[in-house]
Amino acid sequence: MKERQNKQEKIKFDGYTISKRGSSYQFYMGKELTGEIVRQSLKTDDEKAALKRARELYLGYVADYSPEGLDKKSFKKNALDFIAITNNPQHKEYMNRLFIPYFSDIIGNKRKIRDIDELTNLDLIKYVDYRRELKSKKTNQYCKPTTIIRENNTLRSFLNWCYKTGRMKKQLTLPTIKSKENRFDDEGNPVFKDLSGKRDSFTRDEINLIFSTLKKEIANEINKHTKRRKELLYNYISILYECGIRPCELRTLTWSQFIGNYAEGGLFVDVYSRKQNEKRSIALSPNLVKLLNTMYEQQKDFCEKHNIPFNDDEVRIISICNGNDEKKHYEIKAVNELDNGFRKLLDRCGIKHTNSKVLYSYRHSYISTLVQNEIPTINIAKQCGTSVKMIEQYYDQSSHLANMKQLFLQPSGNA
Repeated sequence: MKERQNKQEKIKFDGYTISKRGSSYQFYMGKELTGEIVRQSLKTDDEKAALKRARELYLGYVADYSPEGLDKKSFKKNALDFIAITNNPQHKEYMNRLFIPYFSDIIGNKRKIRDIDELTNLDLIKYVDYRRELKSKKTNQYCKPTTIIRENNTLRSFLNWCYKTGRMKKQLTLPTIKSKENRFDDEGNPVFKDLSGKRDSFTRDEINLIFSTLKKEIANEINKHTKRRKELLYNYISILYECGIRPCELRTLTWSQFIGNYAEGGLFVDVYSRKQNEKRSIALSPNLVKLLNTMYEQQKDFCEKHNIPFNDDEVRIISICNGNDEKKHYEIKAVNELDNGFRKLLDRCGIKHTNSKVLYSYRHSYISTLVQNEIPTINIAKQCGTSVKMIEQYYDQSSHLANMKQLFLQPSGNA
């Protein structure tokens, strides 16, 4: 049904109006259907063409804002589609646990997201602020910036997928989160602490306790998969402790970078340090070379037994051999995360940590031991891929006073 008003050159229909504005017709629709007023040029001065385009436009809005149309464009529907196609378990966890509940219901105190294309960068910034103030139910502590960064990577992957598949009209950029930022509460206490260079090293007693506890658990473990995981953790921390390599560097090493016969020990070659943006070689003790050779033979034997290709350039040193006899499925898989298992091990050992003692602490234990043994600082820096300045700044140098006489200048014969 339509009503024509010649004076204003308007043509009214049920739900929308078109009117002549200048040299073309304009479409107008109230906010009853979409929640906001819609004005749009029909880009024609021909009345018949304008009527046709306006009708098509209105029917499109009706379809989009019907219950079925809204469901297809909702955050939840698109998020579930993304979960169905992704193979990343972390993406699935974060989408289900965090993003779907938040964006499907409320953004701050605003209305629900009915159309995923309505998302803006401001909405993403509000989400990050909300996440920062959310405390963990287990620890009653605020979320660390590094955790928010991992969550944001999931959201970034989802939004990029939506844009590439035409579900969003424009690509959104997420707010930058600094992993080493300091924030303070109302009382002036830091919410996020910069722990760079301030991790605690393990004492000798703690190191012995960790190794002995893990050995006993491996000997008593019945489940094959859990036992393999604990054996891998034991090897992992042994390497960290005995050569001072960073955990992130160790996880990327392949067997082709291991030289088992060099001088009196061995080498890790071409170890890449992102901090210094360069590669270095790391000296390995004979004991560590023996352990690595055992790991290499175990992985190689597993692959030969199950007809899995074993390429030294591709197989990571920190890998786990998985097998399912029922499904006859076998694989050797690189492991990118062992931190959770290590934290639980510390809990079982009764060692308090709360982010101050982590796998990275083995590196600090290694450097501290070398400093105490009066190894030249330049040698430590080369081995560990760091700077002399950093070692002098963060590690106790008092042990060099043990032989004070060596620091005294000998008087000349003329004195």
